[in-house]
Amino acid sequence: MQKMFGMVISFLMIMGVLIGCSEETGSTKSNSNAGEDLSEISFGSATVGGFWYTLSGAMSDKMASVFPDSSTTIVEGGSVSNLLGLGQGTFHIGFSNGQTVPEALNGKGAFDEPIKNVSTVATLYPNVFHIAVREDSDIYSVEDLKGKVVSPGIKGYSGELALLDILEMSNMSYDDLGGVEYVGTADGADLLRDGHIDAITGMLAAPVSTFQELDTTMGLRFIPLRDEVISSLHEKNEGYLEYTIEPNTYPSQPDPIKTVAGYTVLLANNDLMSEDAVYKLTKMIVENRDEWENISSVMSDFTAEYSVEKNVGNLHPGAKKYYKEIGVLE
Repeated sequence: MQKMFGMVISFLMIMGVLIGCSEETGSTKSNSNAGEDLSEISFGSATVGGFWYTLSGAMSDKMASVFPDSSTTIVEGGSVSNLLGLGQGTFHIGFSNGQTVPEALNGKGAFDEPIKNVSTVATLYPNVFHIAVREDSDIYSVEDLKGKVVSPGIKGYSGELALLDILEMSNMSYDDLGGVEYVGTADGADLLRDGHIDAITGMLAAPVSTFQELDTTMGLRFIPLRDEVISSLHEKNEGYLEYTIEPNTYPSQPDPIKTVAGYTVLLANNDLMSEDAVYKLTKMIVENRDEWENISSVMSDFTAEYSVEKNVGNLHPGAKKYYKEIGVLE
């Protein structure tokens, strides 16, 4: 009896080991296949009417041929919310602004802790920081915004975060302003036209059609940033890059305007998007660059070389593979 009991115990122990090995093997297999289930791809974009939304729609149309067994859902979001969604696995891919990426990777600013499972696929075009005032305004510098009513765009978006940084570099804060109006660019233009606010600011692809129209009908001036402010911004966040709004970008703008830009980037969740999937995605984006430019001239500078040169953050292995294959990355 004791011998039989011992055999039963031994059998159960062996089965336990085998089951454990089987579970471990299954877990390893599951991890190795991470990112291969792409039946539904969630794309973090922006609100309807913005260029991100238009571009994500055009890209999702092309993705249908790259991932024929997948469907892509475009979700309205923003620079910060898209990164949070990517980090949480809500989005497979999503847009954000270059200056937001280092903050997310390091757990700073709007991010309570670092987001480590996100990588860059492509850098697309610059979002330029604008300060627009009426042509007859007495505002000529950031410091002249003291006591003035300003629209920084929608609360929590990258444009507002950039304004807060610029005010800080100018030894100012919202307390120095006469008021803040959180509205979108189109509504901000109406408020400026009607004299209800004194300035509109934002991180926007230049030229901004709303500003072009407003400059034609009413007359605008654009406020430059001081060199030391530009340098301080880049030191604080590598995603802020010096940028010049070239003369005649807007109808009444004869002079260059020195400012900063944060580049729009397409990012992927490392756990949901495999190397092979991102390789195919990167190839599709680069090889269809003419279609993106046809949608908007803001994409006119985009190439594979441009994407690598302006990259912020860590390139996804799939993107690296493609860029190396075509010789733009060593």
